[in-house]
Amino acid sequence: MSTVELKQFIESTAISQRETDRIVKETALQMKETDRKMKETDRIVKETALQMKETDRKMQETALQMKETDRKLKELGKQIGGLGNKFGAFAEGLAFSSIERILRADFGM
Repeated sequence: MSTVELKQFIESTAISQRETDRIVKETALQMKETDRKMKETDRIVKETALQMKETDRKMQETALQMKETDRKLKELGKQIGGLGNKFGAFAEGLAFSSIERILRADFGM
């Protein structure tokens, strides 16, 4: 190998080494950025998990409140039904004496 060829080889090797160094630095920067993004993703996943737990807790609380509301509505329905029966019995009591009087007086029954 001649001196010129040797110089050309050394120059091309130096150029290749500089390109390799540039690529290594670029790769290192990309890896740092990827690491940062992964940490951010982990943080978001943890935050989402906490929010989901809170949502589940609220849903369970809502289900309990709905059961309590259903129970209260059922009790209210019974109370309203009881009032209706009492009012009906009261009205029947009032009407019975009047109807009895009318049937005897007007129809002889």
